[in-house]
Amino acid sequence: MTDVVSTLTSSEVRQTIIRYLLDNVENPSVSITEVIHAVRERFPLCELTDWELGDYIARAAIDAGFAVEFDAEVP
Repeated sequence: MTDVVSTLTSSEVRQTIIRYLLDNVENPSVSITEVIHAVRERFPLCELTDWELGDYIARAAIDAGFAVEFDAEVP
């Protein structure tokens, strides 16, 4: 994966995560697994691992004041 594609993908993924958080703002916590599934639906060819997605999700959710449910499967 090239740097340009990586940066673009990361930006789009982050926007998707933020949109998910905004759409579910009434919930005080966010499930890492649910957001991973939402990102994978939007970007089925996303090359980020679940671990990397989980990191993006946790950082965005914590920054936005959500409690985070670390429920993702870890290999």
